[in-house]
Amino acid sequence: MKMKLGTHKQLSSALDAVSKPPVAMKKLQTNIDEDLHKRFKTSCFLQDREMKDVLTELIEAWLVNNEKK
Repeated sequence: MKMKLGTHKQLSSALDAVSKPPVAMKKLQTNIDEDLHKRFKTSCFLQDREMKDVLTELIEAWLVNNEKK
């Protein structure tokens, strides 16, 4: 019997995730202003984005301009 895949909105990202080799991850913790956190979380939610993905993009962009090569 063949397995049927539904039309879940996260199906394609889930299939992509299992097809890629695992990446070593590190936890990053910091304290920020409560209002700033609330605004950031709300904006990410409204754009259907994960906070960690946005933070990763921001850190990578910062490194382009600030990392010594």
